[in-house]
Amino acid sequence: MLPMFDLKSTALLIIDFQADYFHGGAIHVTGAAEVQPKAQQVLAAARTAGLPIIHTKEVHRKEMVDFGRELDGAEPVHCLETWAGTDFHPDFSPCDGEFAIAKRRYSAFFATDLDLLLRGLGIKTLVIMGTLTNVCVHYTAVDAHQHDYHFYVIEDCCMGSDWDAHWAALKSMAYLQQKSRLTHHEFIEAMSRLTQGVAN
Repeated sequence: MLPMFDLKSTALLIIDFQADYFHGGAIHVTGAAEVQPKAQQVLAAARTAGLPIIHTKEVHRKEMVDFGRELDGAEPVHCLETWAGTDFHPDFSPCDGEFAIAKRRYSAFFATDLDLLLRGLGIKTLVIMGTLTNVCVHYTAVDAHQHDYHFYVIEDCCMGSDWDAHWAALKSMAYLQQKSRLTHHEFIEAMSRLTQGVAN
């Protein structure tokens, strides 16, 4: 059964669809070629429906003073402000009227004004797609949950560090909020029904 979205209180949150993730940058991702066309369709459907759209990108100062513990794990230096690939992928650049948030850490809520923006927009539900499923998408969904937002994740519009991590993260997110996993087809159909309902 498709979720019943409210256009006035739902936003699309696009996590870190940056050029390097699609073009073989510092961090390996799985599924970029498959995700890109599906995510473009999702973005187009959200724009047609008039959903608020929020884009995040991870960006670190060239002096590397804001990585914290990020480099303790498997990730190399990534997303430096001086790298061209840190910018949004051209297919996912914010349009006029959309919102962009730079973040220094994994969660889009951590040390950003995302929560303030969402409250100002009257948002209660987030639909999330992005990179990496098992890191930034997962941690953002957890923080959305802890801030009492409903969330959905478009599972075939997310890229993980590998397939096992991708599917495990999706399972973990669904543990927090049941029926929170969508496909891009389901989201597009839900948006189409909403816009048809508005037109009628």
